[in-house]
Amino acid sequence: MEMQQVRYFLALSSTLNFTRAAEECNVTQPALTRAIKTLEDELGGELLRRERQHSHLTELGRRMLPLLQQCYDAATSAKSLAKAVQSSDVA
Repeated sequence: MEMQQVRYFLALSSTLNFTRAAEECNVTQPALTRAIKTLEDELGGELLRRERQHSHLTELGRRMLPLLQQCYDAATSAKSLAKAVQSSDVA
């Protein structure tokens, strides 16, 4: 699992639209779709049910959302801390 996939899933879970999520993440829609499919394969099931008029999170998607949000937040905090330490802003 890559943080990029997690970021794409979080964007998709908030927009429930592949095109808008791709725009939000500054990637093409096919690239976002491939990343989500890879994440689904790794997790063993669909995260989002794609339907004609709208999409919605599956049970797996709903259960994974808070865990993946925590994972993303922790990774973001770790990057910020590492940057601060490198800049000698943190003792």
